Amino acid sequence: MLKFHKVFILFVVVVLFSQCKKEDDNWAFCIDCNNEQWVGNYEGAGVYYSDNDGKTIYDVPTTVTIESLSDVLLKTTVVAEDYFEMSTIVSKADDFYYIEVPGSNGSLSLTLSKRGNDYKLSGTSKIYHQQGDSLFTDRSVSFDVFKIME
Repeated sequence: MLKFHKVFILFVVVVLFSQCKKEDDNWAFCIDCNNEQWVGNYEGAGVYYSDNDGKTIYDVPTTVTIESLSDVLLKTTVVAEDYFEMSTIVSKADDFYYIEVPGSNGSLSLTLSKRGNDYKLSGTSKIYHQQGDSLFTDRSVSFDVFKIME
């Protein structure tokens, strides 16, 4: 009878643990996403960095808004609460999962990922200045933000 209880308890433990599933954190690059899928409001957290005073601040509430201005133009606004704000007009005529916008005073790098019906935007926005032949980052924010479904 004692063996039966041990086997039964072992069976129950195995069944319980087999039913536990880890949350699926596997985001996949949003290959072939059109501009309409990029458009929206995103919220999350970012890391703010200032080269002017050497300050790094983690977990800054960060929002990204992407608006459609035409079939190929997107307006992207990145805001790290109380520290950073930058708007960029992007020409995007492809279905790639990333956006890279270099500039003389700033840059924007975005990657769109998807998991089911959820979208995650990862990226970095920088404001910098040129001194001689070198670029110096004045301020930047790196972030992971998630699309707000409306």
